[in-house]
Amino acid sequence: MHPSFPHDDELVYYLRQKCEWSESVILRKYHRALWAIIHSCQPSSVHQSSLEDLYQEGCIALLESAHHFREDLGVSFGHFARVCIEREIRSLLRRYRSSSYALLSHSLSLSMSVSEDENVLLMDTIANTDNHYDPIYMANLGFCLSRIDKIKEELGEDGWFIFNRHSEGYSYKEIGSMLQMSDKTVDNNLQRIRKKLASMFD
Repeated sequence: MHPSFPHDDELVYYLRQKCEWSESVILRKYHRALWAIIHSCQPSSVHQSSLEDLYQEGCIALLESAHHFREDLGVSFGHFARVCIEREIRSLLRRYRSSSYALLSHSLSLSMSVSEDENVLLMDTIANTDNHYDPIYMANLGFCLSRIDKIKEELGEDGWFIFNRHSEGYSYKEIGSMLQMSDKTVDNNLQRIRKKLASMFD
């Protein structure tokens, strides 16, 4: 027989009140769901330490989802939490691949519906983390934006496409299939792009 857990609404309330016991209870309650989401998002060949990282990321997303959950949106906490957990796990998988790990992942669209009546989008549930009030961010953004046209011109249409897809974490093979070219050609293009960018910012 499964242990009896408090209702999600109670757990969310107690988590927001910073009750220490509520964290361990909600983590135990969603333990199986976390592993199910991890196994649905990642390939079977992931190393055990990576699985543990994914689980930790899922636990953090679960706890954070309690603080970002809005009852007035008409979505159950369970559904909202699962969407948040899956988004964070897929994001971590994308970061792994961007860092030359051989993991596969898929992205979630911010315009994906997260309510049963499809009136609430994922972007409506994300806390505002507006960087436009950070002067360093704005200075760096202005510097980069002032050079985009020159970079596009230097790289050419294919080079710009390859540069963007690579920075988004796509593999050489994926980029090559998009442009109907070999992995080696993509690699050669990226080497040329790196040299051009280095010379532009010297």
